[in-house]
Amino acid sequence: MADDHDVVKHGVEAVVRQNFASPEIIKVSSTNELRNQLLAHKNVDLVILDIKMPGGNTVDIVKDIKANYADIKILMYSAHEEPQYAVNFIRNGADGYLSKSQPLQKIALAIKVLENGKRFIDESFQETLFDKKGESDLSLSNLLSHREFQILSLLADGKSNIDISEELNLQKSTVSTYKKRIMQKLNINTNIGLVDAYRTDFKITAS
Repeated sequence: MADDHDVVKHGVEAVVRQNFASPEIIKVSSTNELRNQLLAHKNVDLVILDIKMPGGNTVDIVKDIKANYADIKILMYSAHEEPQYAVNFIRNGADGYLSKSQPLQKIALAIKVLENGKRFIDESFQETLFDKKGESDLSLSNLLSHREFQILSLLADGKSNIDISEELNLQKSTVSTYKKRIMQKLNINTNIGLVDAYRTDFKITAS
């Protein structure tokens, strides 16, 4: 259980102990602690991860876990209810996304869904993320505005802010503003991350 708020960790621990037989629970408060515990314990089945943690970008943590511990399930536990956060973490390897605004008992349901090999998406996102057939069309072109997607595609082509401003007849400061907005929507803070997001654009399906 990785969260920098003790009250959250204790609440989640209580629910897990009520619903699962004799679980071993390790609680950490930073990404560095999480990395160290994963190295020390080879039998971790699940990481419940707050999306904002001291010590590093949690998107990178998700990628690292999936690259080095393929069998570990990751459930993002978030105070952010904007759907782009769920999309971004699922795209980068998380197995589930649950809002902290949901009843605490939902943690048990989410874990059981992941145990059965399915993806868990908080029902509060279902209407936004999925159509009536349980399919999603949340590619980056839908998540971003037309202009934002246009600028992202040019950045992915290696264009600089100046190049883009000249090509689209925009002020350089306007391009910078769009770029900042794209990074905020995708929860990405590097140019490399933006390029990677563009190249790995995806469509997700409901569990």
